[in-house]
Amino acid sequence: MNERLTALIDGVLDGRLSPDEWTELAEMLRGSETARKRYWEMVGQDADLQELVREAAGRDLARMAANELSIGRVSMALADDGELRADSSSYWPHRRSLAARGVLAVAICVVIGFVIWPSALSRGERLATLHSLSGDVWLVNRQQALVKAASGQPFFAGEALRVGPEGVAELTLADGSLVALGADSVFRFVAAEGAARPRMHLECGAADIEATPQPPDRPLVVTTEQARLTVLGTRFRLYASASGSRIELEEGKVQFERQSDGQTVEVAAGQCAVAEAGPTRPLVAEVLSSAWRLRQALQRAGDRVAFSHDGAKLATADSGRVKLWNAATGEPQRMVDKVGRFDCLAFAPSNESLVALGESGKVLYWALDAKSPKSAELKTETGRLRRCAISHDGRWLAQTSDIAAGYLPIWEVDDVGAISLVRSIPMKMSGVAITATSRGPRVVAGNWNGTTVVWDAITGSELARYQFRSQLHVLALSGDGRQLCGYGNASGLVILDTESGEQRVLWPSGSVAVTCLRFSRDGRELIAAMADGLVRGWLTETGEATFVLPTGDARVSSLAVADDGRSLATVGDKGSVRLWQRED
Repeated sequence: MNERLTALIDGVLDGRLSPDEWTELAEMLRGSETARKRYWEMVGQDADLQELVREAAGRDLARMAANELSIGRVSMALADDGELRADSSSYWPHRRSLAARGVLAVAICVVIGFVIWPSALSRGERLATLHSLSGDVWLVNRQQALVKAASGQPFFAGEALRVGPEGVAELTLADGSLVALGADSVFRFVAAEGAARPRMHLECGAADIEATPQPPDRPLVVTTEQARLTVLGTRFRLYASASGSRIELEEGKVQFERQSDGQTVEVAAGQCAVAEAGPTRPLVAEVLSSAWRLRQALQRAGDRVAFSHDGAKLATADSGRVKLWNAATGEPQRMVDKVGRFDCLAFAPSNESLVALGESGKVLYWALDAKSPKSAELKTETGRLRRCAISHDGRWLAQTSDIAAGYLPIWEVDDVGAISLVRSIPMKMSGVAITATSRGPRVVAGNWNGTTVVWDAITGSELARYQFRSQLHVLALSGDGRQLCGYGNASGLVILDTESGEQRVLWPSGSVAVTCLRFSRDGRELIAAMADGLVRGWLTETGEATFVLPTGDARVSSLAVADDGRSLATVGDKGSVRLWQRED
């Protein structure tokens, strides 16, 4: 296996694997940790060697031009794509034959005195540099092989940057423009034709671009599958997916052209436009509203948050503490420490008790006038818990287990904090949400195959079953149980009326992920936290967008909405909680 694995990885680095060989390699990597470790070792060695050779090539060729280096001392190989590589015979014996070709190529350069254009030995003009990253970030080379990227990584025409599901990357273009790429994004550098500038192409995901002023005769051009943007100097967000492309402008103006029919529209600051993939509507620029102003910022407050029903208190939780704050002033009031991690928070209707639930099964009941809170471990059936949910009134708890166990327990919390098991529904589910309606508690959960089911939490009877394109990882039910909303990797953000069956997509898949969903108390508005640091709102009845809120954080992981709909709390980087006030 070791020899075959090495040969296949060699093929990846040389860009010569057949489709069958790609499948064979994928199976090896999927089934063996040792194989994956070997893959990363070889990829890292190849990247290090290429970087060393690029640095040495300039020095050696300069000395050759001055006749200070004999051809016999050269130990380089010239790859087919014009890249210089070291003779790495200790790792890849079959590459030794490339050294002779390298010697011949260098000799030609020496004999003709560098008459051949120097770019023949390089990748051409550097188009961008990766200056910061986190998570999995990859260089996709001209042979479409993935190479782990590092800070300072240059990019040339024909290459691309791929950001993983939890990654973030920031690029500086050759003209000084800045590009910030969100999770699950691919940004490609397309070679220029004639005297035109190279194009930047967003294949999928999200890009936040701050363009420097551009010469009128050579503007920055950014494309997606559906749109072409001509930029003279501005700041905007661009989203690309299979179903459409969306631009949101913060400063300046951009010419936004739909690729399918050439229709164009000028998008100005505070506007957005969408180019759809299918049958298209008229291309128009619409007003982009942000109806919130920042009121308070609480540093290192926690990664979960909840408002009391009267809006006077705010609760936060992190990995070991639960804190109580004055929601109006942002002043801390009380704290309990060393209580473990909690993933869901809710106040009792009286506003005098707080219930916290963790995915581990731990429950905290905190009567705010008591000296200390009560804690308990939910005694469940065998199997590992996956997700948990708590109703808005803090009375109902729901959990899902792993695939092997396949059950969904429902718990009730009484007025003094006693917890009892109400129902255990035998169903293999992952994402879950629960709400207390006038007809009793309703619970919804999603399966890996896209099946999503709504139950009566008291009787355990199934009320409705829906099928989506993919599993809904993030779920929410409105307070009356009528609106069901969820986000899945292939489904996007969908909302469904459980009475009429009407369904619509509010946000497409493949652009930027949704991390948290909350309905307003009256169910008329849906608010979503996004993985690119924005919060968005929609009217549930029409699907019309109500606002877009840039929070200033790279990612929004959680949020809470006050019952009156006028206060919003968002959780961002390093446990920072921001409190927002809705403008009239």
